[in-house]
Amino acid sequence: MKFVHLFLLVLLPAATALATPPGGEASAPAAKGASSHVMLDASKIAWGDVPPFLPPGAQFKAISGDPSKPGGMFVVRLKVPAGYRVPRHWHPNDEHVTIIEGTVKLDMGSGSDTHASQLEAGDYVLLPAHMQHEATAQTAAVVQIHGASPFEINYVDPKDDPRNGTPGDSD
Repeated sequence: MKFVHLFLLVLLPAATALATPPGGEASAPAAKGASSHVMLDASKIAWGDVPPFLPPGAQFKAISGDPSKPGGMFVVRLKVPAGYRVPRHWHPNDEHVTIIEGTVKLDMGSGSDTHASQLEAGDYVLLPAHMQHEATAQTAAVVQIHGASPFEINYVDPKDDPRNGTPGDSD
């Protein structure tokens, strides 16, 4: 008798869900923020200029979501030449970074917790909210960034912020 109750309470609903065709009444709702199917042919990306919060000289493409609107998820790609540098900064949300092509040096942390890592194609790093970091392309590179929107950048040294009209090194 216990087996019958277990079947009716646990296994029957699971079996019903598996048997329901896609789009059927018992289908799971789409993930929050997922508004459409996205497939990317990387060779056909229409690259554009970087947003004003990034130093000029690279190319940018929003792949999914809107990184400027709060409450969603986004995926963007950044295509940079060798030597491109994003000065020390932090974000209010976690930042997920995957190196698609090339090599990028990432300096992370602050104070006695400062450390560096060289990331190659295929490598991934999670930078927690508010963690200071700086990125420098060792070679030409393509970097994918995803996380919760809005995607905001706060430069540690205001003179490094390209939005201030006077970008410079804080060395």
